[in-house]
Order: sequence, then structure tokens, then C-alpha cells
Amino acid sequence: MKKSNEKLNRFLHIPGTMALIMFVILSVSACGGGGGDDGVVDGSNVTPFNFNADNTVEAAQLAADTMSFFPAFSELGQAVITLLAISDPNNFPINLGVCTNLGGVSELSWNDADSSDGLSAGDTTSLLFTNCDIDGIASGTINFVFTSVDLDLKLPDSIGHTVSVNLNVNDAIDTATFTANFGATWSTPDYIDFINVYTADDSSGQKLTVSENGVTLFQFGCFNVEHAYDVNIVTGTYQLTPDGVINASDRIMSLLGNTPLFFINDTIESGTKRLWSVSMPDACTTVGVPSTGVGGSDGSYIHMEALGGGNMRLHTFDAMNVEVFTVDTTWDVLID
Repeated sequence: MKKSNEKLNRFLHIPGTMALIMFVILSVSACGGGGGDDGVVDGSNVTPFNFNADNTVEAAQLAADTMSFFPAFSELGQAVITLLAISDPNNFPINLGVCTNLGGVSELSWNDADSSDGLSAGDTTSLLFTNCDIDGIASGTINFVFTSVDLDLKLPDSIGHTVSVNLNVNDAIDTATFTANFGATWSTPDYIDFINVYTADDSSGQKLTVSENGVTLFQFGCFNVEHAYDVNIVTGTYQLTPDGVINASDRIMSLLGNTPLFFINDTIESGTKRLWSVSMPDACTTVGVPSTGVGGSDGSYIHMEALGGGNMRLHTFDAMNVEVFTVDTTWDVLID
């Protein structure tokens, strides 16, 4: 397949190697391990996550674990899109070669739906892992369905796709399970700056679920997450703007606020995220919040404030906007 040298050069200046895919799988599988009650999320008796001295750190851990999934997933998406954009679908499936054990399978397939010999709307691609040792035994799939593709030589470029994840990672002690389906848009105005936007449509049942040893840790739905970064994505410098509803053991809280959090070298440097002890929007049926919403909130909320250098301050307020207590911690502690 013939490719424009200009287009090829643009993509080759973006990280997109097999090694990156390997490290990203490890990053994604590391998310969601900290914090959170281990109760099953079933939505049968949801209550507000009213914040107090006993659960403020736990709530912040859940929020940090949820947020950290998306930058890791962006690296994976960037690697996959880069590879497809410079490749011939007739050469797929390909062995990614990331498994360190004999018999492990790591494969990327590509269905060129319209036989255009290039990435276009309607194409699908799938990452398959079977008994694949990547510092933990990974099995499952990550699927992309491309709904729109604009990769001509006239900028900006963009790709719309839906994502489904069904992945298990076992480290010989615990098994982490990730199941998800959500919408995504990748775009760039100049092949220097990039934006990934992730959305979960409640009417379509889209959400992210993280479990450990068969027990659901949390679900995240009704979300809109924007992850903005530049060509140096692997350095971990980016802006993250997450909103959505978390259900942890049938306790509901929301991530609110359209101001970004800023990270440098994967260390949070500035920004504030608000956690509210209700569902916003009022109904989020995919995570168990009924159309009537959740009653019984005491109006409490938390400001997760980044102080720089990975240091965090958790401010807890009551319904009268009075700060009732403060906890100092770090981002690393929250995601550990």
C-alpha cells in the first residue's frame, strides 16, 4: 500500500512501537489496585458516598485509580492508531512479541471491512492476549471499532472509535479484571498536540468496571474524560479533565469540574478535582443509579488539590461550604 511520505513521517515521530504497547499494557493493568471497599457493585441499594474523616482518603483513592486508567489507555490507543496508519492490513494479524513465556500469545488483528488497504470507517482491530506473561499473566481482548477516519493531508486529523475491553491480569497473587465499553475520539491539529476524549453513554450501557479476584472494586459511568498531551506522551506530561459517576460498593460519588489536572513526568503538579457525594447526572443506570437519583446526601464534598511535586491536599467540606478537615497525602499513595 502506498503511503504519503508526509503522513508516514508524521506518524513515525509519534511513539508507536511494540515496546510501547507492552509497557502500556502493564500500565493499564496496574490501575485500580488501590483503595475501595471490596463489596460487590450491584446497584440494588445505592446510597451517597457521604464524606467524613473515615472515608475521605478511600474516596480519593477511588477517584485517583479511576482517573489514572485513561492516560495509560491513551498510550495504548496512540500506539495502535500509529501502527495501523503506517501499515498494510494485508499483513495482519501480526505477532506483537511481547510475551516473555513460551506458549503466550500476543496478537494484533485488523479487519479491513471495505478492502481499502488502509484505515477507514467500519474497520475493526483487536489486541488478543492468551496466557501472555507481561510481568503478570494477561488474557483477553481489547477491541477497537472505527466509526470515522479523517487522515488526509489536510489538518486537523481525527479518528472516532468505540472501545471494548475484557482483560484479566494475574500476578500469581491477585487477578485484576477490566471490562469496559466506551466511545473515544482521537484528534490532532498538528501532530504535536493530541486530544483523546472518552465518553460513556448511559443509554448504550457504556461504563468501565474494575474487579479483583472476582469482586467488583468500582464502576465508572456517564463519563466525559479529556486527555490532552503532546508528541512526548511517553514522558507523562499531559492535562486530564475527568467527569463522571463512580459506584463503589453501592456508594455513589461524582467527579466534577471542567478544569484540568496537570501532570509532568506522570507526577501531578497542579489542579483541583471536586468529588461530590451525589450522582451527576442525577440518573446513571449503568452503575446502578435509578432515574430518580440518589437520596440522602449530606451535601459534603472533597476538593483534591494538587500542590506540586505529586503532593496532594484533600479538603473536605460540609453542605454549608465549611471546611471540616484536611488530609495531606501524595498521588503515589492514592494510586498505590
